[in-house]
Amino acid sequence: MRQSPTATAAEIKISFAAGEAGAALDALGLDRAEGRSRVVHFWDRPEKEAGDGAGVSLPLLDQGVILRLRRDEEATGSKRKADLTVKLRPCPLLTSPWQRVREEEDQGEDWEFRIEEDRAGPAFTPVLSASLEAERKFEAALEAEGGPLDRVIIEPQLELLEAAGAAVDDLDGLAALGPIRAVKWRQEWDGLPGSVAIEEWTTGNELRFLEVSVRADLGEAPRVQDLLAEALRARGLTAPLSGETKTRAVLRALARDLLR
Repeated sequence: MRQSPTATAAEIKISFAAGEAGAALDALGLDRAEGRSRVVHFWDRPEKEAGDGAGVSLPLLDQGVILRLRRDEEATGSKRKADLTVKLRPCPLLTSPWQRVREEEDQGEDWEFRIEEDRAGPAFTPVLSASLEAERKFEAALEAEGGPLDRVIIEPQLELLEAAGAAVDDLDGLAALGPIRAVKWRQEWDGLPGSVAIEEWTTGNELRFLEVSVRADLGEAPRVQDLLAEALRARGLTAPLSGETKTRAVLRALARDLLR
């Protein structure tokens, strides 16, 4: 039996791109030296679209499957961390036994399963997502960036893909898309629940994004959306009125570079 997962929390996001990202960085008074620096890679099977040759398709992303590997920059010391996330967005129906076991069992110290709503501005349309994030050894993550993903993916992540009917048959055939240079900060903003996460992404093809996000209980999400927008205005920033998600925009650009 399959059933729809239930979210209890929402992640609310507002992203700034290109020149707006630089302006937001300055307005928020962010210093890259004070943030956590990481390298990010994604995996997909990019293909050229028919036509003028400029378009690309991303089959996994189009199916709602996101495979993301993050690691600390090499220069951050001996306690360098890495993690691999399998994310389904939108999350399809899951088999009820699998979902129940994953939600109720002790997940241990090396992985975490989460179901929540993604609400990205400007529309803040709720999209149900399921993610399973696993800690990985730094050296294994570093090696995986240039090789097969199956060296770092764990069995519960493969089971999540299978339970959702989105199993990746040939991990060796996937292409790594990256690197993306990421810097992340956490701040406490009056009136907002928990901490505010701010993350900058830059790529070698000069793409740049700055995302501001906060997590809230599901029932509080509409109110927190307004509070986040107000907090940005108080800092001299107006949320963009349009734009695609930073993940899709970056992956499309990286895929075009790979297929040239």
